[in-house]
Amino acid sequence: MKYLVLLLLLAAATTSKAEPFYPALAQHRIETLRQKLRRGPADTSRVNVLVALSRDLVSRAYYSDNPADTAVAYARQAQALSRQLGYVAGQIESDYALAFCFLRDTNGPKAREAAAQGLARSEQQSDTARAAVGWYMLGETYNTPADSARRLQYYTKAASLARAVRQPQVEGRSLKEMADIHFQQGRLRLARQELQRVLSLYRRNGYPLLHYTYDLLGITSDVLGDYPEALRFTLAAVRSATATHDTVSLATFYARVADVYAHLNQRRKAIDYYRLALRNSESIHSTFGITESTSAIVHNLILVNEPGQALALLMRQRQAHPPQDDYSRLMLADGLTQSYLGLKQYAQARTSAAQLLRLLQTDLLRDNYHIQARVYRTLGKYYLATRDYTKAEAVLKKAVVAVEQVGNMPNLANTNLLLYRADSAQGHLLPAIAHYKRYKELTDSIFTERNSKQMALTQVQFETEKREQRIALLTKQTQVQQANIARQQTQRNAVLASSGLLLLLLGLGYNRYRLKQRSNLLLEGQQREIDHKNQALEQVLAEKEGLLVEKEWMLKEIHHRVKNNLQIVNELLASQTDYLRDEHTLAIIRESQNRIQAMALIHQKLYQAQNIARVNMQEYIREIVEHLVASFDCEELVQTCLDVAAIELDVTVATPLGLIINEAVTNSLKYAFPDGQEGSIAISLTQTATNDYELRLADDGVGLPPGLKVNSSRTLGLTMIRGLSEQLNGTLSFEPGPGVRICLRFEVEPKAAPPGWAA
Repeated sequence: MKYLVLLLLLAAATTSKAEPFYPALAQHRIETLRQKLRRGPADTSRVNVLVALSRDLVSRAYYSDNPADTAVAYARQAQALSRQLGYVAGQIESDYALAFCFLRDTNGPKAREAAAQGLARSEQQSDTARAAVGWYMLGETYNTPADSARRLQYYTKAASLARAVRQPQVEGRSLKEMADIHFQQGRLRLARQELQRVLSLYRRNGYPLLHYTYDLLGITSDVLGDYPEALRFTLAAVRSATATHDTVSLATFYARVADVYAHLNQRRKAIDYYRLALRNSESIHSTFGITESTSAIVHNLILVNEPGQALALLMRQRQAHPPQDDYSRLMLADGLTQSYLGLKQYAQARTSAAQLLRLLQTDLLRDNYHIQARVYRTLGKYYLATRDYTKAEAVLKKAVVAVEQVGNMPNLANTNLLLYRADSAQGHLLPAIAHYKRYKELTDSIFTERNSKQMALTQVQFETEKREQRIALLTKQTQVQQANIARQQTQRNAVLASSGLLLLLLGLGYNRYRLKQRSNLLLEGQQREIDHKNQALEQVLAEKEGLLVEKEWMLKEIHHRVKNNLQIVNELLASQTDYLRDEHTLAIIRESQNRIQAMALIHQKLYQAQNIARVNMQEYIREIVEHLVASFDCEELVQTCLDVAAIELDVTVATPLGLIINEAVTNSLKYAFPDGQEGSIAISLTQTATNDYELRLADDGVGLPPGLKVNSSRTLGLTMIRGLSEQLNGTLSFEPGPGVRICLRFEVEPKAAPPGWAA
């Protein structure tokens, strides 16, 4: 149990600050944002650029020691400009960007203040999507075991809100953090089940950055002792990070693979992956990562009896990365002492051991039993090697106390063995026997545990192989049986065919003489008649096919000419706008142009399509909406969400339907989002029954003016929508809710296509 606690503590220490909330941007995207920052005006777009650049800087430096001053400056500029413009969404995003900066610097109070401010603004604006991010950020600002209940509450709230507004990334991140908390609480199987659900959620929604979830699954399986699964998931994390070019945490993922190989006692492979982790840590200037990777390589080199290589590595690292803090100095001194002891260079070991003794006086080791155990064991080995058995016994007893606190059974066994040697050298026979007995008890326990795991793994492999052999045998038997059945069926068919053919030949031979002359004459006459009719029929069919092709091309030409004529009318209207200054008149002309464009699109679709009588509604509605959003210059402010089924409708239905969509979207773009307000427009067209259809249009804008009676209003837009709905014999309704919501239900009578037309 204590060994499990140790593994959990070590894993928890390496999973903190595990995944940046905002992924790093591609290089070309960063260049585009920088150009906009240099040239763009001080508007809401500039706020969004500043926020995006701030997030990217933090994500790229998440594991390095580089200062994040520029990222903080960008976030504060975005905050000030948003406040000046009254841009609430920008204020919220800049609050979260600041919180992200402070989280990277592990400044919990400042991060909490910024996240809480963004959350409060989101809830005031009823912005559910941003509120979900706020609750998640707030949970990230707490990181102690005592805060677990509070964090679970915040992540649960974030996941619920994200699910309501279909934000799978925020939902998955929240669920993953909850699984991480359960992992740190020792609820490993629950954590693994939750992480599997997160993985399924990400895959369903096409989220590519799966490596952080693979990483947690690998750690959980490793602690559970399921090393094959741990290796599978940790290697998957490396592959996913490499494939998506998200290399911020690649050093951590390499170290995870190395840890699993170390637990499998495959030290050479572990060293290879620790070296990859070291190389990646150096590339991102992570002092902690460099120290940990170097220490792990040295530890494993000594275990495979290569202290010379360990010493050479430490010397190179000391030259390239001089230690800047007590922890780095301690790890260097510990590694040097062990390397010198392995090389039996005791004079040099005396210097590094003296440095270890000096560092023992700092606050670094206070309550850090893991480091205490390591340092005291190293000093104990040094004193044993130099035959100072009294000091060896003293420090090794301290090592036993520290190891018992963390519960590492292998280290506890080895420490008792070292104490046995110290006592034996001093002639303390009873303590020596007691320590050796304790050593044997611990090694037997470890051996039993490892054997149990190995036996379980072997049993699983045996059962798997047995099942695969059984499946292979059944498959082979089935194939043989199917081959026998096929051969018997072929033989039976051959016999029946031969019998039938024989009977036919006998019948023909019997009648041959009697019918030969008469049959020949009759057949010749019939053949001539058939040839004549075939020629006439082929000529008629050729003429009909030509007429149909000519008719189809004529219809396409008509549609083309109608489209061109409508385009000319549109251009004439556009030319008139050059001489007009009245905004109301210009708006009317623009609306007329949009209506003409909607009808022109119909004719364009008809002469371009194979079926000149029906219109693909997915493409038609998308082009209408894109044209309207572009004509009102609203691409950055208004988001469109189209949910149009793969439906083809007759031109007599598609034309009024397109005009209804044109009027509704035009009204939303004109009136729903005043003063540059952001918003969204949703359009769906579904087939509810064989001949029944439903069109829905909705925006989240300011809604209809108070007191407006939509059924009796004489405004041109609403009048056209009602008239076109009546033309479709449809049922038009305006539904309550935020913004404007329109629903049109109509029935389309099936119409048979003319003969010869494409279906």
